[in-house]
Amino acid sequence: MTSPSSATEGLRLTRGVSAKAVSEEEAALIARARRGDAGAFEELYRRHRDQVYTLCLNLCGNREDAQDLLQETFVHAYRGLRGFAGRSAFGTWLYRIAVNVCAAARRRARTAPTPASDPGADAATIERVRDVLMRLRPAHRAVLVLRYSQGLSYNEIAECLQWSLSRVKVTIHRAKRAFKDAYLKADSAEEIGR
Repeated sequence: MTSPSSATEGLRLTRGVSAKAVSEEEAALIARARRGDAGAFEELYRRHRDQVYTLCLNLCGNREDAQDLLQETFVHAYRGLRGFAGRSAFGTWLYRIAVNVCAAARRRARTAPTPASDPGADAATIERVRDVLMRLRPAHRAVLVLRYSQGLSYNEIAECLQWSLSRVKVTIHRAKRAFKDAYLKADSAEEIGR
């Protein structure tokens, strides 16, 4: 498998996968991959690797770790392909696997993830955003990354995290408030340090 394009590096805001049913073309690829067609699975990987890599990078904050988590996500996807029922978009199913893989890695390493950053932002802003996101609870970090980095809708986040829609809305609201408070606190601490 090839590595994701460098265009996905940074706090890049990408549009997430729609929650619509799997397309006929993708369903055919999934069916072929289930029968052991390595080329079909490679095509699924090629179609989704950049978005999954960006999600992993935003959750772990380290390019090398994100690459490992990407590979682990697709290994889990390959092994669990028979269990994919097609009730959601394939990409949403992959996001769920990636979130679980990243959470397991975080538990193993006991380290807090950081997001990637927007290529248009300056380095200081990127670092400040990373630092602030590192201070947030994992659930807050996950919903903010899925919503604002991956561009998922509230319904897609609920599906991905297997939460109720109301839990997603409340968590995003609280996460935004926590981020704002932490960002302002970091900003005022920086002013004092000058």
